[in-house]
Amino acid sequence: MKKKHLLSLSLFLLQFTFAQTGPGGVGLRNGTSSLDIWLRGNDINADNDLTNNPPNGSSVSTWADFSGNSNHFTQIGNNRPTFSDIGVFDAVNFNASLSTAQYMNSSLSGIFRNASVFFVVNTVNDGNSNSLFDHSSASLRVEQHLNSNQIGFTWYGIADYVTNIPSPFGINAIISFHKSSTSSNLEVRSNNNSNTINIDSATRGIPVARIGRNSIGSDEASGNFYEIIFFNSQINTAQKIIIENYLSAKYGSIAISMDIYNEDEPGAGNYDHEVAGIGRINSSNQHNDSQGTGIVRILNPTNLDDNEFLFWGHDNQPLQMNTNIDTPSSIKNRLTRVWRVSESNTSGGDVDVGNIEMRFDLTGLSNISTNNLRLLIDTNNNGNFNDDTPISGAVNLGNNIYAFNNISSISNNTRFTLGLALITIITNKRITHRVIN
Repeated sequence: MKKKHLLSLSLFLLQFTFAQTGPGGVGLRNGTSSLDIWLRGNDINADNDLTNNPPNGSSVSTWADFSGNSNHFTQIGNNRPTFSDIGVFDAVNFNASLSTAQYMNSSLSGIFRNASVFFVVNTVNDGNSNSLFDHSSASLRVEQHLNSNQIGFTWYGIADYVTNIPSPFGINAIISFHKSSTSSNLEVRSNNNSNTINIDSATRGIPVARIGRNSIGSDEASGNFYEIIFFNSQINTAQKIIIENYLSAKYGSIAISMDIYNEDEPGAGNYDHEVAGIGRINSSNQHNDSQGTGIVRILNPTNLDDNEFLFWGHDNQPLQMNTNIDTPSSIKNRLTRVWRVSESNTSGGDVDVGNIEMRFDLTGLSNISTNNLRLLIDTNNNGNFNDDTPISGAVNLGNNIYAFNNISSISNNTRFTLGLALITIITNKRITHRVIN
């Protein structure tokens, strides 16, 4: 019996420790998963403080890796790109029109036969072919040949491989490349386009060494680079869809082929922030535990069927308790921040992924307990919580993590948040109300 208890505890701790904190909730940010590189233009030094980026126009010597692996990209002198906060989204800008090539070297270098990589960019058609990742053996191209206006892949000295996907110059674009070690096929995706090309050998793969070509002329990087995500193992189809929805919401509703999360649209309230998701295409392509960079983790759906997904994102309001907003009568205050859910299939229809477990990392919030913490769900979807029934039963998992189990009232388009309840204490046969806040 003791051994069973120890085994159960070990499995619980394993599940608790390894929350999926990568992009969209795919991968881990502790260096133990296949997430090898994560560069974010709004967090140049990878400290998760989005307010301390360098001044606009500053040269970028180090673009720090947020994956937990310290696979930073660096440069010195006139070869450095610049930081740009002009426009809606922060970026690292590469100017291919200068007399000195701008590129950044990675501390990780190699040809990865089994891998996935995502780029969020707004590239400039400067008259030359343009590269994303470059290596002495191969490169990933926004534009394969001069004026070809097609995305491609090059194996230097051997061949150029061209997709049928137009180069997305002048627009925000999500471009990704996916390769299996057992196949010579390279899957290329760009916004709502995709194409699989044969690169002649399974031993060829995704190159990692630098952003942009390290010489003047053709194949330099050009334009704004907003985000780069690299996995050293090809992720599955459900995970690709989750990451694309996370990136689309973050960067202005970029058009993608499986745009399942629609709470990022103005009509839905612009719940654009820290989007994460779970989902399933089939038994071989699923992802049922996500947190991302936010405080909400959703896992263990009881009825996640083929082609079903559940996404959530928030409105970026302060993460603090507020007494002056709509709450049920039994709730004294609630978080100002609100999340909204898309629970849908790949055809856009409402689905039910079953009961779910919801966990919240409440580090930094005070006076929280299992007695007073309540989950608030806007079940009638009228935009207010004051007419909804608070859900009790929070479980303290330690380290400021609180869980609500077997939640069944989340549905497509609903909002949720947390509140603190009025606690009733009976003292000397008198009923006294005490507020814990």
